[in-house]
Amino acid sequence: MQHGGSKGRRAPRLGGAADRRTGARRAAADVSLCILVATGAACTAVDADVEETLAGRGGLAAWSSDPIEEAATIAASDASLRECTKPRVGKPGKGNYRSHNGTGLHGRWDPGPHYGDLEPSEVPRRFDLASITKDGRPIDDVHVSGGKLHGRFRGGPDLVDGDWVGAVMDAHLLCTYANEESRFQARIDAVSSSGYLFKIHDPARRDDLGGASWRPACTAPLDAPEAVWATPFAEVWDENGIRRDSSASFTLACPMSAIAKCDRMGYGGDADTERDADARLLRQACTRTLRADYLGDGEFGTRDGVLIDIEDNRGIQVREQEGDVPLLDLEAVWSPTGAVCVNYPRLSGNTVPIEELKKCEDVDAAPDPSRPDLIRSWSCGPGSTCERQYSSVFVKNWPASGGLTQWSNVIVVNPSPAEAAVELTVLSSGGGGPLGTVTVAIPGYGVYNSFGDPRWRGIDGVPTDESRPSYGWIALASDRPVVATHRTALRAGSTWNAPARLVEDEPFLTEPSRRLFASYYLKRWPEAGGKTLWSNVVVNNPAARQATIQVRIHGADGGLHEFHRTVPARGAWNSHGDTDWLAVPDVPTKVGAPGWVEIRSDEPVVATSRIVHRSGSTYDAPVTLLDDMGLTGARSAARRLAASAFLRNVPATGTMTQWSSLIVNNPHPEQVTITVTVHRNDEGPDLARFTKTIPPFGAFSADGDPDWASVPATGSGGRSTGDGGRSAGWVEISADLPVFGVSRVMLREGAAPSSPVVLFNDEPLAAPSSGSLVSGLYIKNVPGAEGLTQWSAPVVNNLSAEPATTRVRILTTDGSLLGEIERTIPAKSAWDAASDPGWQALPHSEAAHLRSIGWVELIPSRPWTALLATNRLTQRRGTTGDAPIALYDATPFVRARD
Repeated sequence: MQHGGSKGRRAPRLGGAADRRTGARRAAADVSLCILVATGAACTAVDADVEETLAGRGGLAAWSSDPIEEAATIAASDASLRECTKPRVGKPGKGNYRSHNGTGLHGRWDPGPHYGDLEPSEVPRRFDLASITKDGRPIDDVHVSGGKLHGRFRGGPDLVDGDWVGAVMDAHLLCTYANEESRFQARIDAVSSSGYLFKIHDPARRDDLGGASWRPACTAPLDAPEAVWATPFAEVWDENGIRRDSSASFTLACPMSAIAKCDRMGYGGDADTERDADARLLRQACTRTLRADYLGDGEFGTRDGVLIDIEDNRGIQVREQEGDVPLLDLEAVWSPTGAVCVNYPRLSGNTVPIEELKKCEDVDAAPDPSRPDLIRSWSCGPGSTCERQYSSVFVKNWPASGGLTQWSNVIVVNPSPAEAAVELTVLSSGGGGPLGTVTVAIPGYGVYNSFGDPRWRGIDGVPTDESRPSYGWIALASDRPVVATHRTALRAGSTWNAPARLVEDEPFLTEPSRRLFASYYLKRWPEAGGKTLWSNVVVNNPAARQATIQVRIHGADGGLHEFHRTVPARGAWNSHGDTDWLAVPDVPTKVGAPGWVEIRSDEPVVATSRIVHRSGSTYDAPVTLLDDMGLTGARSAARRLAASAFLRNVPATGTMTQWSSLIVNNPHPEQVTITVTVHRNDEGPDLARFTKTIPPFGAFSADGDPDWASVPATGSGGRSTGDGGRSAGWVEISADLPVFGVSRVMLREGAAPSSPVVLFNDEPLAAPSSGSLVSGLYIKNVPGAEGLTQWSAPVVNNLSAEPATTRVRILTTDGSLLGEIERTIPAKSAWDAASDPGWQALPHSEAAHLRSIGWVELIPSRPWTALLATNRLTQRRGTTGDAPIALYDATPFVRARD
């Protein structure tokens, strides 16, 4: 996958010219560039020194300079940056969509947190060589070669590397409001071994925001902080994606852009001789391929994160078919002017008129040395097992404290009408071959439940001992998008169906990342009733090569504890009992340590954090409560997050009350400002709104915060009417930089915030989601252990500023429709199914026993409606939905991936 000189099976070379028709081109939707860097291919490795610089903890890796003070005199610009990059109103079309020559081609530029109403825009399309000056002195003989700027002061020596810091020049940006360029000033702020740090100036923002008026030309996402370092090329690209050599201007390519990726893949940008004409054509064909520019008009038909494999006719790239790479289908053959032939669109639902392009035939797959400018692409076509998901832990009869054993169970929902082929593979934590595999065919709208399946029980077992203790992790492969949930149960016995003392449901992990976050690090942290809180992480490596991870524990005092570990190919690392993990110093006022965790890796990994209450002061003391939560991938951090519940002293079962808290973490080297809004569950006014500042790499905890504690009573219409000490609602958070966090719901034995915790559940703060949402479990009066019954009920929050009408569909495990209700949720309000008579009156899948089991789908009437949904599961001591609660868990609804 994008490997220059990669290993792999060499497939037949494609060739053959073909006619292609042009036609109406759909406007690209809200998508960005095109390709998943699978197993680290083609992307420049993270420079640790550069990353430290961005984190504010060191000097530049090489050739650095102090920050440049803003010049007293700024060259005039044709327009303000704000006007040039403001979002368009209405449907984007050719000539007015900002990413024609940007998001996928040069890279992405972000105007920054102070421009809250703007979205990431294109990188300026060209920079004028003749305009470059430094300290008011012109630089002569400027040219670009080998990814570097070259030039000299008149009569002086060549400028090298750090000499370019402080140089300014004209940059040309294609504005959104017109199909024409506007001129802005650019500046080189630093040079490193990874490239140049260019910044763009906005004169309209100079006075009130100072340094913020200079914005980096390249956006650095949290999972690639080194991506601010750009590379210049002696070429220009027009809005139709056509490349031309240039001696007057140069292109700046961000590391995540198609231009830079094609360069790293071996399609170089310095071909300037006649004999390298084929190389220049192949370079342009590569950008068409990565951006799915089928019609060769500069528009793209893909989005960030889509997996493709490519091979060209010159042998620069060959197919990669290692064990962790799905078998992909031939998607298209590409030339410098677009697709020569197409078998299917890269994205399902893509409206590109590919029917006007010919289908690929055998002749297109034949070698043709006369066409060295062709590239073939393979992607996730029909039948490809491209859906990959992971669960960090597999346990079978694994010992726990207090004589309990741990067991894993998997539920997989197929939310599509066609049958899904699913393969569940259990892998050893030490890497190597699988412990076992279960392959199932799930009918349309059906469910697979591993509970009781003898194939599942037999994983890593022998015929005479299916209950042999086993530990590992789970990888899922499917030919269709599915929704999978992993259940961990603590059982009082050594059999798969022994009584469950605790259960914990978590969605499978779907986004491997090189940077992951967990809101908690807890070591011997005191809790009511003499218990202590501890955290643990498991990091899984899905790749076919070893991963090196850097574990960073950010302390509450701003300190940093870090160490490195290696994770074997398809293996895992568990922090439980690790001496470095336990070596974080205690805080001065308590015996224990709190903080949060950051994982950085040279390969995309997934990870899960476990929080446990222990009845003792050691990391291996008996477990009384536990909760698992997947680590947040860097791309999932957001400027807008929500929690489904705000609860304070709300009655639960018997003398128990419900309480909630939250933590918001700042993964940036800059201070972050957040606004916390507590909404009511009905249409009344907001309960509270307050702002907080979070220091660099710090966190805001609502526990003990006076603003959080002083949120007023719910009042009329709420669930806690008439009691000034009780309040219920939900929480919305906005931030000026992407943040992440967790919401905790606790059941306490008593009516005080310090009462002992009986049950708790953590869920990640979630960004608003649009489109249909799925929960893997609907249960009603289903028997549990020791006379308990299991019940579920969703809570749906409407984050939109208008009412949201939503269909709630309940389907059985065989795919039959059990029932359907429709509810309209007022703007900024919530719907709780537990108190809805229509939910309670739904028919039973097992009418004779008055019980139901299945799954739930939420379908908003307007697909762009922003919703947040959580499925609350309870085990009750009785056969009614309001019987006393014995166990509690909550699992977020998820959106089935396209």
